[in-house]
Amino acid sequence: MGHRRLAILVLATVLAAGVLSVSAGASGSAGRPAGSPDLAAMSLALEDFPTGARIARQRYYRNADFFASYEREFSLGGTQVGRSSLFYVFTGLDVDTTAARAKATFAEAARVLKSRRFRARFGEALAREAGVSAKSVVIGQPRTPKIGDGALTLSLRLKQQGIWLQMMLSFVRVDRVLGSVVLLGLPGTKVYSADADRLARTAVDRMRSGLVVAVAAPPVVSGVLNPGQTLSAAQGRWTGDQVTFSYQWERCNDVDTGCTPLTGATSSTYALTPGDLASTMRVTVTGRNRLGTVTATSASTGFVAGPPGAPAATAAPVLDGVMSPGATLTATTGTWTGNPVSFVYQWRRCSATTGACVDVAGATEPTYTLSAADSGSLIRVLVVATNASGSGGALSPPSAPAP
Repeated sequence: MGHRRLAILVLATVLAAGVLSVSAGASGSAGRPAGSPDLAAMSLALEDFPTGARIARQRYYRNADFFASYEREFSLGGTQVGRSSLFYVFTGLDVDTTAARAKATFAEAARVLKSRRFRARFGEALAREAGVSAKSVVIGQPRTPKIGDGALTLSLRLKQQGIWLQMMLSFVRVDRVLGSVVLLGLPGTKVYSADADRLARTAVDRMRSGLVVAVAAPPVVSGVLNPGQTLSAAQGRWTGDQVTFSYQWERCNDVDTGCTPLTGATSSTYALTPGDLASTMRVTVTGRNRLGTVTATSASTGFVAGPPGAPAATAAPVLDGVMSPGATLTATTGTWTGNPVSFVYQWRRCSATTGACVDVAGATEPTYTLSAADSGSLIRVLVVATNASGSGGALSPPSAPAP
């Protein structure tokens, strides 16, 4: 039997065992299933090997036992990888429905492979297929290196026509994805555990990078910037597995500065109110899965303003008064176009470091009396002017910090 045919036989026999890879239950090529992580991007790649390696085959395939499956095979022809001269490398990825199921599958595979009885029977089956004696098949004791969420490696040697062929297999898990890496050495050479572990770690790094939450493009806000209009947030583009999203709208005093989360504004849409006048808006989207949490914030919108014909400020309101405990501040209305017929006030307490402001409950008169709660804060007032066409708003410059 030629060495190439023998190598393929060894690989096929291991895969047919149905313990370390699910290819035995596979049928036909398939595209990437909807909702599956990008297994092609998560698989070992040519850049993980020295020059000389080539991809012999790669595909998604259907398997009733898993949500998605992918395999990639490399032909190396004796390329040196670490201290090992490798003839062939197989890598497979299988996505289970949940991390708990994947963990149970891995645990069962580890239990079976650690069984001396199973290894003996497997060695006998391999010997029969290869047409050699049972003594010509040596299956090593499994190792459990600390790689990923679980790892198990197994060495297998088969002697044919006086030449030993060695294979090293690694079985790993990251969250709900099971991976296998099979290294076949050049006939007569040794496959070293350190090289198998290094490639297993590389495989795990690729698996994890495809599962964790990451932002590919930030969220975007669209809509008309008038009170009563509704803004919509596109969540942006994300990578990762089974990512769920939440939203938090923010009101900002300027473009991307002095931003305050709005209580209860946690859906993908937000209806503008008169309190948003003279402010910009943005949204923060949070992506979560079992492996972590990442946030991404949109660019600020332009300033929220009144509809055509509504009052527009030509000079902002200003504050008059002494910044001392118990003192009363008075706000001017500012100067407006559009002949306002009424003014509404909302006093705000702002951070001296970030500039972010919160409304002071009940403070809606032209005057405001400083209290102990204002100590260290800046004070501002929003004036909303209204006429028959609608409302416009203007925000006063911040005061000095309250003592």
